[in-house]
Amino acid sequence: MTRSDAFPFPSPVNEKLGVRTEDLPDGTVRLTLTTDPSFHNEVGFVHGGVPTFLLDGAMGRACGRTLDLERGESCATVQLSVQFLTKAEGTLVATGRVVRRGRRVAFLEGECLREDGKVVARAQGTWVVGEGKQGRAGESKGEQGRGR
Repeated sequence: MTRSDAFPFPSPVNEKLGVRTEDLPDGTVRLTLTTDPSFHNEVGFVHGGVPTFLLDGAMGRACGRTLDLERGESCATVQLSVQFLTKAEGTLVATGRVVRRGRRVAFLEGECLREDGKVVARAQGTWVVGEGKQGRAGESKGEQGRGR
């Protein structure tokens, strides 16, 4: 079984937004994003979708690191629950980790912190794991980037 220490697929959306990715030795993933006013909502705060995006990305990539790429396994979020604890601002760091990985389902959790160490949000989620052409890991090069 070939499992990736560093998930080999880049994220175009992360690149576009300037998200920095770290695949940590213990299997967790850390995503970091420095926000500015362009990430604010209409009331002047960083939009809640930003930490949610980071959590989904960190947790999904952590799940991706468990995949057997030789078998064409892929994964996708099927459920994500986020609890917001304080407002997001400045640099945000989201960490995702696998709680339990089964043959077809993975359970993950994540935490998003501000640079001052305050927890912005916590998340729990469920990912489906499949084989074949179900997602990025199962796509041929010509199919990559054509939606989820």
